[in-house]
Amino acid sequence: MAMPPHLDRKRGWGLVAVAVLMLVQGGAAGAAAFATRSLFEAMHGGGALPIPALAVLVGAGLVIAATRVAARQIGERIGQDYARQIRTALFESAARMPARAVSQRRNGYMSLRFVGDMTAFRNWLGLGLPTLVAAFVSVPAMLAVLWLLDPVFALAVLPVLVPTLALIAWGGVRLVPLQTRLRTRRARIAAEMAERMPMAPYLDRLGRRGKELGLLEKRTDSMITAALQLRFGVESLKALSDLAAGIAAALVILVGYRSGLGTGSIAAALAVVGLLLSPLRDLGAVWNYRAAFCAAAIKAEAALSRAHRDLYRKGKSLPKGAVEVVFDDVALPSGARLMLNVAPGADTDLVLTEHDAGAVVHMLLGLDAPSTGAIRLSGIDLRDLSRGTLRRNVQRVGTKPEILQGSLRRVLMMGCDDRLDDAALEPLAREAGLGPLLDRIGGLDGKVLEGGKNLTHVEKLAISLVRVGLSRPKLILIDLDFDARLLQSTPDDMLKFRQTVIRLKAREFGAQSAA
Repeated sequence: MAMPPHLDRKRGWGLVAVAVLMLVQGGAAGAAAFATRSLFEAMHGGGALPIPALAVLVGAGLVIAATRVAARQIGERIGQDYARQIRTALFESAARMPARAVSQRRNGYMSLRFVGDMTAFRNWLGLGLPTLVAAFVSVPAMLAVLWLLDPVFALAVLPVLVPTLALIAWGGVRLVPLQTRLRTRRARIAAEMAERMPMAPYLDRLGRRGKELGLLEKRTDSMITAALQLRFGVESLKALSDLAAGIAAALVILVGYRSGLGTGSIAAALAVVGLLLSPLRDLGAVWNYRAAFCAAAIKAEAALSRAHRDLYRKGKSLPKGAVEVVFDDVALPSGARLMLNVAPGADTDLVLTEHDAGAVVHMLLGLDAPSTGAIRLSGIDLRDLSRGTLRRNVQRVGTKPEILQGSLRRVLMMGCDDRLDDAALEPLAREAGLGPLLDRIGGLDGKVLEGGKNLTHVEKLAISLVRVGLSRPKLILIDLDFDARLLQSTPDDMLKFRQTVIRLKAREFGAQSAA
């Protein structure tokens, strides 16, 4: 998958709106400059202050404030919209990856793709680009106002402004490696913390607390060094604008005095120079946003370019009736090759190592595709079946059902097309052995924690049985990583509808694979 484009029709029009607002702001700044000149000339002449000029000055301030707020709002909307597209693309890409490849990624790095990097994407589109557009519009507008006040003011400021912009651009390019280094070190800390936090009590028991804290301190010191270097670079770019404003103000006063211009014109020009300072300072932050975006984009592009599962190629459906399962020279992680034919409606035991058994389950569920060989269900290559066909017709019974935090009702019906009301769902859950759980957490509205942390193995097994009962698949995989006696307490009518069953049983490590 490719990265979403920076600008689509909606975001493009948003940037146009920002440019228009900056033009309005420039016009207001020009009106304020001429009103300032009029007021200073009136004070210098000893006359009454012109009320219209005062009104223009106040009105210009209101317009500048309103356009600034509106531009920020539009920029935030642009940034949030782009972050949403990136988040969607990353999730869709991860959902299409082989399950084993996703599981091998560290949790900290996976979460950063959806949290830390999203901030970088949002800031560049929401703050960086709009600010850059604003600078391209407002800086020439301020120069034009200075020219209208008197050309000597613009000619005095221009030699200061051009080198300042060039230095900011040069320094901004140098921020990219600094930002990349900081984000890499920060990501490493986040990944290591995400790995260690759930294990903290156990690491303490093993006497590892001091060592692990020492490692984190070392990583943190390295990250702080990178952060300080980046901050120095960013603040140096912002300081250039302050230096340039000071020099420009001195030049405006000098050339105005030597040209014999009035104090009103000089004061108005100084006010414009003050307004010019804001976009120059913002440009320093713009380059930081760009550097963060470039560093995050490298990681996002790498994530989006990972290979997807070779599945759902033709969207075929299974014929009616029980399914035949054929493994045709399928390579397993151990290096063994699996040749197996399971007749329609058969109840077959498949004895494999835990690693190989997990791979077989993943392939039959459509979470991974065979690297070599083929799996056929009723003569159809599993890779040619539709996603919905696999989901409805191949189900697993075991103690590791997919569980997201939420109500028990939601957990029981995940992946099921038929939506039962509570009056039908609760008796089914109790029949499967979930009566004590219903009583303990307060019924179907009770909360189940992430991954079923507040459930027993028996309750997780019962949840998978309820899901199978609701889906009524044609192929059931009984993953016997639990005590097989747990199934003995299951009512006969919970599994009596089964068509074809494959029971995966663990064997002693090092024995030959069943074929």
